[in-house]
Amino acid sequence: MRKILILGLAALAGVSWLMVAPEPAFGQGDTWPGANLAQMIESARWRLGFLRVNAALELLNVGYDSDVYYGYTSEPAPDFIFSAGAPVQVLFPLGKKIILDVYDRPEYLFYLDTQRERAWNNTFFGQVHFALNRVYIQAGGGLANSRRRMSPELEVNVRQKTDSLRGLILWQASKGVALSLVYGGAKFDIGEAEVDGTDLGERLNRRENHFDLVTYFQSSPRVRFFLDGQYGTYAFTEVGADLRDARSYSMFGGIEFVPKPGDELSGVGVQGSISLGYTRFDLIDPQFLDGSGFAGEATVSAQIMKRTTGRVFFSRGFQFSIYSGSTYYLSTAYGGGISRLLSRKVSLSYDISLGLSSYPVTEAGGEEALSGVRNRYTAHTFSLGVRLARHLQITFLGRLSQRIPDATHQARNHNFFGFNLVYGFAGSGLSGLIGGLSQ
Repeated sequence: MRKILILGLAALAGVSWLMVAPEPAFGQGDTWPGANLAQMIESARWRLGFLRVNAALELLNVGYDSDVYYGYTSEPAPDFIFSAGAPVQVLFPLGKKIILDVYDRPEYLFYLDTQRERAWNNTFFGQVHFALNRVYIQAGGGLANSRRRMSPELEVNVRQKTDSLRGLILWQASKGVALSLVYGGAKFDIGEAEVDGTDLGERLNRRENHFDLVTYFQSSPRVRFFLDGQYGTYAFTEVGADLRDARSYSMFGGIEFVPKPGDELSGVGVQGSISLGYTRFDLIDPQFLDGSGFAGEATVSAQIMKRTTGRVFFSRGFQFSIYSGSTYYLSTAYGGGISRLLSRKVSLSYDISLGLSSYPVTEAGGEEALSGVRNRYTAHTFSLGVRLARHLQITFLGRLSQRIPDATHQARNHNFFGFNLVYGFAGSGLSGLIGGLSQ
């Protein structure tokens, strides 16, 4: 009893000290990401002494889904669904220039009738930031265990475990020039999942490593250019699957629009980044055809009128295929949207997204190999957002989508009507400067 009393008093004293402790400025130094880190700490929603916390309660996609398998089965499977999540981010200063950043998001997926699709998911990531005078270092790792849709090829939920590592070192050579080396590695494990006789683990279980060397040039306080050279390796872990091992060589150039403090949440000005270039996808086994071509990512939003914001996005890159005759495919997605602020608390939005998958025309595998363009899709999303209170937001959604999975051009429709309800703020990472498509 005495020990419990002592521990309780110690805990109370610790919490009291946190609440009255002085609050030094963290995440400084003379580097761009060091300044971003200080801004991220300053914008945290809750403070407990020098601790910074972002947290939220989320009910997402609550409503009616016209077909939870998106036409994958012979008959539609309509259902009432929702996901409930509780993301938490804690920023813990280990020193004036050393910050521990921990993020965790447990989630539950609910299906009223399709009970086998119910699942618990969790995503965890932790990293340490070192904001030195002219050098910024970031190192961390994560664990994810989620049941989700794998790709446009397979519209069913499959559980995937992902172990990831990530590191970055940046040298601020001058006020307008910086150099960084970025590493991203991950291990993907689908276990023994099987769909229609296809062993998904054999086709997709692998280790990936990406290395980026990035040079940044900042011509003005709001515009930053970069040049990114990337090398990647892909090693499949199942017995006999090493025939699919590959390497990638990429060169990207782009521009990042640096927001003013506070602009990230208000949505004013121009925000986002553009990273476009060329990728060569080299299959190590000579019997398979290599791939190469235009690739990249872009997400840009801009205030086009006083209460109106427009946005566009684009992504294009190589993905591994689940089909035996096709080692990879080129996935392309693009679209845009517009939002109108109707009042201080109400906004109306419309978004359209389009995409397709392109398979090599000639490849080992004979008649079984897929070729040409497949998996075309289009989605229209209408939303009405209402801020009910300072930290409480509800968004009503309507999504009309269509997919053409194969060369027969037989369309499969998929619609959703419902809402999202979010209380709090889930937190965010650093803006920019972590370049490379591996990230």
